[in-house]
Amino acid sequence: MTISLVILFVTIKLQFHAQTDTNYWHYHELIYKAECVMFDSNKNVEQGFQYYDQAFNNFEFNYLHDLVNAAQLAHYYHRDYMKYLKKAVGYGLHPANLNFIPVWQEQTVVQEFLDYFQSAEGQAVRKQYLSTINQDYLAWLYQFSLTAEKIRRKTPFAEYCQRCVLWDKELVQKIKELGYPGAKQVGIDDSLLYKELQNENLNFNYWVQISADSLCATLDTLPMPMVFGTDTIWMRIVESEYVCFELDDDCLSQKFPIAYLRIHKCPLRNFAFIYGEIAKGNLHPREFAYIIDESHTPNSAGELDCDCGQYANCFFRIGNGDQDVLTCHFLPEDETDALRKQYWIVPLWVERVKTKFGEEHGYRFNWGNHNCYK
Repeated sequence: MTISLVILFVTIKLQFHAQTDTNYWHYHELIYKAECVMFDSNKNVEQGFQYYDQAFNNFEFNYLHDLVNAAQLAHYYHRDYMKYLKKAVGYGLHPANLNFIPVWQEQTVVQEFLDYFQSAEGQAVRKQYLSTINQDYLAWLYQFSLTAEKIRRKTPFAEYCQRCVLWDKELVQKIKELGYPGAKQVGIDDSLLYKELQNENLNFNYWVQISADSLCATLDTLPMPMVFGTDTIWMRIVESEYVCFELDDDCLSQKFPIAYLRIHKCPLRNFAFIYGEIAKGNLHPREFAYIIDESHTPNSAGELDCDCGQYANCFFRIGNGDQDVLTCHFLPEDETDALRKQYWIVPLWVERVKTKFGEEHGYRFNWGNHNCYK
C-alpha cells in the first residue's frame, strides 16, 4: 500500500470516529424531525437537510437506509446527493443496492456512484466498513438462525416453541456479552460478503444449500402456517416458484435475529432488555417495535398468550401491519402516533405521504425486514 493510500485510510478512519454524541435516541429524534418537515404539506426542505446532516455528522454510526433516503431526497431537490451516497459506503452501501431504486436506473446516478466506489477513496471507505464487522459474531448468528429456521419448518409449532427456551438463553447470553447483532455490529445483509472477507463461514447460501431439503421448497407445495396465539391456520401458496431461506440483500439492514424474534410468541418475556440496545445504536426503534407488532398476535378469542405489559398487538403498526386488519387490534391513529413518538418513529401520515411520494417519482423509502424501516 502506497503512503498516499495509508494517509487516505487513516484520514477516513479519523473522520468516522470524530463524532461526539453516543446516545442514539438523539440520532433518531433528528431523523424523525427531518422526515416530518420534509414530507409535511408546508415542507421545509432546508431545515430537513439540516436535521439529516446533524444526525449523520454527530454520530459515529449511521443507519444506511437513512443515508439512502436523504440521498434520494437530495436528488429530487437537486442537492448534493453524492455526499450521502459516499458516506453510505462506510455503512455497507454497494453499487448493487442502487438497483432497487427505480428512478436511478435510467440516469447516471448508478455510474457516478460506481466510479466513486471503485476509486481509491471509495475502496478505503469500503475497507473501513468491512473492518467494523464482527465476523465471528456474524458466523454464529447465521448458524443460530439456520438451525432455528430448519426446525421451525419441520416441527409442530408447540414443539418449536419448547426449543425456543434453550435458544433464547443462548441468544440472550450473546447479546448481553456482545450487544444486539444489528448492522452496527455485524453489517447489513450481503450474500457476497464472504468473498470480500475471504471467510467461507459467512457463505450463507452455501449453508442453506447443504440443508436444501429443509430450507428450500416450491411454493405451490409449501404450507404456510399463520399462527394466532395457540391457534395455527395453514395456508397454501399457489404460486410455482422454488425459494430458499435467504439473506435480504435489498433491505439495507441485518435480517437476523429479527427473523427469529418476530415469530416468537412473547419476545419481551426474555428480551425486554434489548430496549437498552437502542441508545447504543445496536437496535433501531422500528426494529424493536416491529418485533412486538409481529409477535404479539391474539388467539381466536382475541386474547394474548402472554402479559405484554404496556405493549399489545400492532400498537405501533410497523411494516405491513397497517393493512393487516384481520390480525391486528389497532389503537386510534392519534394514540398510535403518540406511542410512536415516544420511540421517535414518524407518524402514520408521514409514512403514507412518503410511500406515495416514492411511488410517484420512482424512489424507494421502504427498507428493512418486511419493510419495517417504512
